[in-house]
Order: sequence, then C-alpha cells, then structure tokens
Amino acid sequence: MKFPIRQPFFTRKIPLARQISLGTAAILLAVMALGLHYIWSRTMSILSEHDRDAAFIQLQNSQEQMSLIYDSLCSNINLLLYDQNVIAVASERSAHMDYEYLSHVSNIYTLLTSMARDNRYIDSLFLYINDNAFISTIMTNSVTFGARERVPILQSDFYQEICDSVFQIRFTTGHEISEFHGYHNPSAENLPLITVGCASGSPYQNLRKRVIIINLNTEMIDSLLKSCFGEDSHAYLLDSNLSLLYSTDTVEGEMLDFTPLAEGCDAMGQFPASLHGTTGQAVYMCSKDNGLIIVKYIPDNENRQDATALGIFFILTFVLCGAIAMAFMRYWIYRCLKPLDALCQKMSELESGRLGVQIESPLRNELGNVIRHFNLMSQALARMDEENRKVEKALHVQEIQALRAQINPHFIFNVLNTFKWMAVSYRANDLEECIAALAEILLPVFRENIGPIPLQKEIHYLKKYLLILSHQFGSQVSLEISLNPELESVPLPPLTLQPIVENCVRHGYTPDGPALTIRVTAQAEGDVLTINITDDGRGMDADTLREVQSLLELKENTGTDSRHIGLSNVNRRLTLNYGPQYGLRIQSAPGTGTRVDVLLPVPNQAEPKQDIL
Repeated sequence: MKFPIRQPFFTRKIPLARQISLGTAAILLAVMALGLHYIWSRTMSILSEHDRDAAFIQLQNSQEQMSLIYDSLCSNINLLLYDQNVIAVASERSAHMDYEYLSHVSNIYTLLTSMARDNRYIDSLFLYINDNAFISTIMTNSVTFGARERVPILQSDFYQEICDSVFQIRFTTGHEISEFHGYHNPSAENLPLITVGCASGSPYQNLRKRVIIINLNTEMIDSLLKSCFGEDSHAYLLDSNLSLLYSTDTVEGEMLDFTPLAEGCDAMGQFPASLHGTTGQAVYMCSKDNGLIIVKYIPDNENRQDATALGIFFILTFVLCGAIAMAFMRYWIYRCLKPLDALCQKMSELESGRLGVQIESPLRNELGNVIRHFNLMSQALARMDEENRKVEKALHVQEIQALRAQINPHFIFNVLNTFKWMAVSYRANDLEECIAALAEILLPVFRENIGPIPLQKEIHYLKKYLLILSHQFGSQVSLEISLNPELESVPLPPLTLQPIVENCVRHGYTPDGPALTIRVTAQAEGDVLTINITDDGRGMDADTLREVQSLLELKENTGTDSRHIGLSNVNRRLTLNYGPQYGLRIQSAPGTGTRVDVLLPVPNQAEPKQDIL
C-alpha cells in the first residue's frame, strides 16, 4: 500500500489570509509577552521602591529610638566612670572594711540601682574596679571582693578589648548573667544578652581602673524593633563589625547574609537578599553616633502576588482586545481578498488570450483603483491586439508580395540571358523546350495564395531548371539527387531549392575549370528536416562568407546586395512561415565548395503562420 508523501510545511502554499492571520497572531503574542514582561518588571520595581521607602521611614524611627537609648547609656556610663565614690574606691590599693570605704560602696550601689530602675532598657549593671571589686544590681547587696579568676567575664576577649580601648563603648552578645559575677545565684536566668562595655583608666595599671558593663533588656529591644517594623518582621541589630546583636526573626536555621555590607556601605541603602527560601531585599541604615546598623529584610512574596494578579488582568484584557481585533481584521482581509480572487481569475483569462475581460467592483479604495486600471489595461490590450493583427496581416501580405515581385524579375532576367545565349549559339533550335520548362517553373510563381508543395514537386521544378542550364553549360553542370522516398511528401514553400542551386552555379562554376556537381540530400533528425545542397565549386573566402551570413541574419530583406538576393529571399520566407529557428545555414571555404543546409519542421510538427509562397 502506498502512502501519499506529505509536502513539507515550509514548501506548502499557504493562503494569504492565513499568512496574515498567523503573522498578526505571532506579533500580538510577541507584544503581549513584551508587555507582560514590562508590566511585571515595572510593577515589581514600583512595589519594591514603595517598600524600600516605607522601610527607610521605619529604620529612621528605630534609629532615633536606638539613639535615645544609646545617649542614655552614654550618660549613665559617664556618670559612673567619673563618680567620686567610684574614683575613691578605685584609688584604694586594697579593700578596707572601714566606714568610709563601705559608704563609698553603698553610694555606688545606690547609684547603680537608680540607673537600672530609671532606664527600662537596662537589664543589669556591673562595675569592676581594679579587677577585684564587683558591684551588681541584679542581686540584693551584691558586692563582692575577690580575685578576677572567680568571674568568667574577666577572662573573656570582650573584657580585654574594653580594657585595651578605654573610653570607647563596645557591644557584644552571647554572654549569660552567670558570667558577670562571682556569686552564684540559682535564680538568675541564663538568657542571651546584649552587652555594652566601657572602661576608664590606664590599661597597664590596676589602680584607678574602672570597667562598666551594661546588659540590655532584650525584650524591650524586641518590643522596640517590632513596634517600628511590625510583629512578623525580619529586623536585625548589628554592631560596627557586622556582628549580630539581636534579631526579631523567630525562624531557626538560615540567617540573612550581611556580606554586601562588608564591601562598604553608605549611611542607608539596600541590597538583594534571600531568606527562608524567599527572595527579596534587605534595607539598612547606619548610625554615625553609636555605630549600630539596623537591617530589615523585605520578602517580595506579596509583591509577586500583586504583580501576578496585574499580569493576569493584563493578559485577559489583551486577549479580549486581540480577539476583537483579529475578528475585524479577518473580516477586512476576506473583504479585500475576494476582489483579488476575481482579479486573479480575470488575469488568467487574459493570459490565456481572452483580451478585453472586465471586472465589476464597487470598491472605492486603492484596491478598486487597481481593478479599474486592470479593466482599462485589458481594453487597451484588446485594441492593441486587434490593431497589431491588422498591421501584421497587411505587412505579411506586403512582404510576401514584395518577395514574390523581387524573385520573379531576378529569375526571369537570368533565364532571358540563357535564351539570348541559346539564340546566338544554337540559332533558336531548342527554344521551344526551354520555354516549356520556363513556363512550368513560373507557373507556381504567378499563382496567388499558393500553399506549400511536396518536396517531390520541388525536385521536379529543380530538374526543369537543370534542363534549362544544360543548354547553357552542357555537361559542365550536373545535379545529383538522393532522397528517401518517405521524405518526398514533406511540404515546403515553392521555389525554395531553385534559388540555392542557381546561387551554386553562379558563384561555384568556373568556365575554364572542372565540371560542377551539385548534390541534394535530405535527412530528418527529431523534429527538424535538413535538406543539404552542396557543390564542389570554387567556394567563398571568409569575408564573403561572413557577408552572406550577416545578410541572412537581417530581419528584413532590404535587397541592397543583388548578388545574394536569392538566398536572402528564401531564408526570409522560411523564417516568416516557420520561425527564427528555421532557415538557411551556409558553410564554405575557398577551393572546397559550398554547403547550404535548409532547415524545415518535420510534417505535423509546425504549421506555417500564413499561406506560404
């Protein structure tokens, strides 16, 4: 079973309406995709900018609150470091349990207690004097004297950094209450704290060295940040070293990456970030006073939802408008293509030869102008064709008549010369025979509208002409004819071969030379019949041959060269009746004779354009 071979899609003929529809649909889809991308990007950008601006306002409020807290801590630290009681205790080389010493310690404790009570952001206060006097507010009467080995915080790097950089406030986190005092209190809560430390005095002398460490209340810090950013916010408090001090993020695991801040940051800004499987942006603000950095992470989930909703609305609106536009466009296309189909049909009729066809079109647009111009063109072509036919017929008749009038005097002139020679030489004894042959030859010439004659009849006329030549040249001119009997019925214009043979005698015979032999053969190859006429005369040189060939190539027989008028006449009649691919082809060389090929169409392959002469 044979299956039909499907034509590839790109080689199929697609109707113009479908091409325009597919092209328009593709353009609409591309525009929709670009528009959707632009709307999505623009919406996300606008929403991100709105969130960033709102976050900057929240950051500014929180920084103001943190600045107030920092200023109060600085006031408390300065008040403690330069308190006379603290300086007096620090000036003692050792702890003296006298009234004056204990009075200083009591005043210090009262001052610490007052600070912790008045500042709600202070969770606990610790004062370390010369590394052996430890005073705290988280325990009642918490005053301890002892070696620093008893207190873990005194062994930490954080304490060493405070002592090495006096009068500078430092922040840290991760310590527990039990690390700040040598007295063990089971009721103390071991929770992570935000620790602030500052020292005064020489770091190389134990005398007059005072270190204050304040632990902030993380609950109050959390309340402050949430009041500024919201309950479900992701806010982070960092120190100047980008160490995390506190976070409102309650989700365990992944932490926000603060690496972009380490590359250098401005007073405020933002950077793209991801957290807990979401993407978004981190907005930050740095404080020049305390060095603290507050960062808020804003996920773009809600923005994506809003952008998606807007994108869906845009797609629905675009599809609805596109469908309406496509329907209108298809109606308009078919309205325009219907006259085009009629135009193509009439053009096919015009191509097939039906000149003057008309198209009825009520259109008043550019397409209607095209149809109206087509109607005018069709009418003009019909008129031109009719005029051309008349002119061509008249020209053809005139040219045939001119050719007939041209050949008759030429032929008669030569024959009369023969008769003259015969009358002089033979005393007119054979004049009757020559006149009879001449009459038979001239019979088709003087007939009007004569049609083609068989090749056998043309050979008969040729033999009559040779009979006349024999009285002039005797045995010096002979004619050899070799034809296939099947070709004897081939039609050709009358007096086609006689002018060629005459030309062979005229230009090939030499009076003092050898006898001239003219041979006539014919063969059919494909749809072309070739009649060969050759002689063994003196031939033609190259210049003469080119002159004869150029004369044959002329589209009109001007009659300017009387020497070869017979060849030009025959060639012109053949090309007029059968076409330019037929006619005469001449080959010749000096001393080798001349060959003339007569090319004709084989029977039933081509019909003459008009009645052949």
